[in-house]
Amino acid sequence: MPELPEVETTKNALSNFITEAKVIEVEIFKEELRWPINNNLKSDIKNSIILNPFRLGKYIIVPTDRNKCLLLHLGMSGFLKISKKKIKVKKHDHVKFTFLNTKHEEIYVLYNDTRRFGFIDYFDNDKLNEHFLIKKLGVEPLSLDLNTKYLLKKFNNRDVTIKTSLLDQKIVAGIGNIYASEILFLSKIHPLLKVKFLDKKMANRLCKSIKYILKKAIDKGGTTIKDFKNPDGQIGYFKQDLLVYSRKGMECFDCEKHIKMINFSGRATYYCKKCQGFEKKFLKEI
Repeated sequence: MPELPEVETTKNALSNFITEAKVIEVEIFKEELRWPINNNLKSDIKNSIILNPFRLGKYIIVPTDRNKCLLLHLGMSGFLKISKKKIKVKKHDHVKFTFLNTKHEEIYVLYNDTRRFGFIDYFDNDKLNEHFLIKKLGVEPLSLDLNTKYLLKKFNNRDVTIKTSLLDQKIVAGIGNIYASEILFLSKIHPLLKVKFLDKKMANRLCKSIKYILKKAIDKGGTTIKDFKNPDGQIGYFKQDLLVYSRKGMECFDCEKHIKMINFSGRATYYCKKCQGFEKKFLKEI
């Protein structure tokens, strides 16, 4: 699933190509995504001018000059194709936007989603914070709102693992399975540690690691494991810098022990037993 760095990479590409562009046409080839696309989108957004897109968690928000905004969610396998040349519509291309930029060039944006778990919506700006996908989001991890004090408050006396908590979008928005493993390795925290045992030093390391890993992944254009493609069709190169994720049985970069993999809550979790070890009394049995 595209996580924050992949979504940020996509948002940046959209900003470069369609900010101040006019919406010429919207073609919907498949209305049934995770939720149905409102067919009025085609007429409601036509002739709108696009303002600067921004990201909230794993969602891209594209404001228009009509005090409305487009919400794009890439789901499990979605990505955008952006081109100044006409793009041939292929299988799993569900929505096509045609824009006219300030240089009077046509820009084409195609939404492709093999599994169709993504979503596209269009609504009034003043309803953004109450949108069902947005209203319960936690803090933005790259903002000042994410700090040691915030994490300790959210984790206080909670009997859940740190890996589960990092994936909880109500606590921190945008972190998914890949980056959770990377963040915990850099923090030297075992993924099954209960958050109620997290002390101030550990929370501080965790906070710094979250910001470092996400920023580095954005700089690399995200991570391509299977499905994700950048809008230019290129893969995300952070995969080359992964410390533990998908490295089961390979040597740890820090201690040369082998990376372990466990299935926890239906997700693959990677860690180094030596670098991320802790007392057995804290370890939840699985």
